[in-house]
Amino acid sequence: MLKVRGLEVFYGPIRAVRGIDLDIAQGEIVALIGANGAGKTTTIRAIAGLTPFRGEISYDGRPLTPNNAERNLRAGLALVPEGRGILGSMSVEDNLLMGIYCRSDQAEAMADIGRMFERFPILERRRASMASLLSGGEQQMLAIARALLSRPRVLLLDEPSLGLAPKMSDIVFGLIAELRKDGMTVLLVEQKARQTLKVADRAYLLETGRVIKSGAAAALAADSAVSEAFLGGMPGVQPGA
Repeated sequence: MLKVRGLEVFYGPIRAVRGIDLDIAQGEIVALIGANGAGKTTTIRAIAGLTPFRGEISYDGRPLTPNNAERNLRAGLALVPEGRGILGSMSVEDNLLMGIYCRSDQAEAMADIGRMFERFPILERRRASMASLLSGGEQQMLAIARALLSRPRVLLLDEPSLGLAPKMSDIVFGLIAELRKDGMTVLLVEQKARQTLKVADRAYLLETGRVIKSGAAAALAADSAVSEAFLGGMPGVQPGA
């Protein structure tokens, strides 16, 4: 469904992404994991159409070109950015309305907003509140709900657990697992590698802009070298356990 070949991204003279190849099949959750500065966010922003790139990105067999975020959204690629990207001075409901601006089926789109309120009851209760007054977890729910309202075929999630309390982080990962059951294809960027590998089907481990290891998420989680370097201990053992 989504294919990346030889992806390179530069920030001035600095090559932040160095020839990444990756594939995502329909219905998969594929994760990009790695330390801060590994190139995860840069990669997902290039796929979303927000960052200039070199190399090839194709979606359903059609090439994607740089700096075409709106076109990519209309084609079915929706990004929930790092930091959530909500409009804090607007109400919860108005933020959700922004999620349907690219749709032509307005009656069905409004019905989808109702369905989002059913899926996220806290957003229904806070629908008239300014989005900036929501907690971090509530803002993340709002950002995901807004992205889902575009009816994407591929959901791009950039650090969805960033800054969240552990309980809310667990809720977000549970939601990602629910999306798989709904048949959603997800590209997930996360620093919380252990939790990520529990919900992902496959994963790519990035280091300094390169893929240094890839494979089934369970296999990476069980790899002692990966665990020691990036997961904080032995395979399958939670830190502090």
